[in-house]
Parts: sequence; structure tokens; C-alpha cells
Amino acid sequence: MSDQTKRDSDRAASRTYKSGGTKDVQDKISTGRIETSKPSTMATREAAAGLNLAGNDPMSGRGGKTPTMAEREAAAGLNLAGNDTMSGRYDMGAPREPRTVNATEGNIESEFDDFSPENPATPAQGNIHAFQLVSGGDALYVRQGTVGSTIPTITGGSELAAEYTDNELSIPGTGTREYWIKVTLNASSVITAVTIETSEPSADSATQAKLLLGSVETNSGDIVAFNSNLSGSQSLASCGSTHYFGVV
Repeated sequence: MSDQTKRDSDRAASRTYKSGGTKDVQDKISTGRIETSKPSTMATREAAAGLNLAGNDPMSGRGGKTPTMAEREAAAGLNLAGNDTMSGRYDMGAPREPRTVNATEGNIESEFDDFSPENPATPAQGNIHAFQLVSGGDALYVRQGTVGSTIPTITGGSELAAEYTDNELSIPGTGTREYWIKVTLNASSVITAVTIETSEPSADSATQAKLLLGSVETNSGDIVAFNSNLSGSQSLASCGSTHYFGVV
């Protein structure tokens, strides 16, 4: 081959490589071994990469069929709680059992809360308190109490006894009667006497104070109703003719 012919052949080969790619590609073209393939889809690429795990639905999250949470958890092997993938999730539609409280099993005992005289007090009950009026048949009694440290006396009688049945109050045949505690003080506001009166004492002064004890209503010698005004023994603070009582 002449030098000119060789140079022409080399230039032709060079132009072929530039337009067609590598020599390997040119070999395939020259030998008829060129290979073509179908264009790949996103699904085939995900399958090749092992990414289509969400219920084998490669279109999950792309506007196509979306698997449920249960399907995704099942595909990932997460449904281990008794095969219930919703285990541990609060169900808003689940029925609720009403909470009930049995009052008889509570810590409130009604016999300790009724301070009314209509609930006759006995030593076994917790509603006993000082200066309480107590009905016993056709008689009315008062429990012992103190004003300051002084135990009152019933007018014309002795100090109130610890046993309430020894402290009977007089009642009208028919009508209403009030019972008052009258306190007598000296010039230094020190208590000198306390009595239970069957009528309201005169107005308070520097040497006298009064406090309603209770009342009773009767009909033909029968007690219709009565009321205790105090719920315990009393303290007394005085400033001239103004007096302040308080439960102790």
C-alpha cells in the first residue's frame, strides 16, 4: 500500500471513531453485534434496586395505589403484637366503660355529718358536740359546754353535767321558746358567770354578752321541732360593749 493510500485509510478510521464512539462500538457496528435494549421504567429500576417493599407497590406515594399502614408494617415484618398492626394505638371509636363509684364504699359516713337535733345523738355517734340540744321523748336536754373556761348553769340550777340527761331544759306547753347563753363580765372583761336563760337577755354592754343557744316549738306539751344554734364550746373576746364569740 502506498503511503498516500495508508494516510487516506487512517483519516477515514479517525472520522468513524469521532462520529460513532469507541472502537469497541465500531467493532460491534462493523460485525453486526450492536445490542439494543428496551428503555427502563421507574418500576423496573426500583425492582432491580430492591426498593419496592411497600406491599410490592412501586407507585406508593406517587399518586397511585397507596398501601395501608397495616400493609406497610406487614411488608416490613412489624406486625408482631399478636399479628395486630393497630395494637397500642388509641381507637377513638372504642367504647368506654363508665366509671362508677359506690357511695356505700366511700369514706363518708352520714351519721358523722348530721349535726341537726332531729338526728338524736348517742355516745356511739360522731355528731355529738358541746351545747347541742337533744330531744328525749317529751323532754329537751342540752349537752355540756364552756364559754372561755366557764361551764354555764341553768337558771336556778347547777352547772351543766357531763351526762346530758341531767341537763333538762324547761319547755312551754304550746308555743316557741328560745334559749340564750348570758355571760357576765367584770370591769376587766373577765368572765364571772355564764347562765342559760329561757328568754333573751338585755342588750350587750361592757359587763354583759349574750349568744343564742337554740329554740324549741311545742304543741300540747309535745316537741314539734327544735334547733341547736351552736356547734361547740365558745371562746369570747371583748372590747368594751362589743363581744366576739368563736367555736373552740
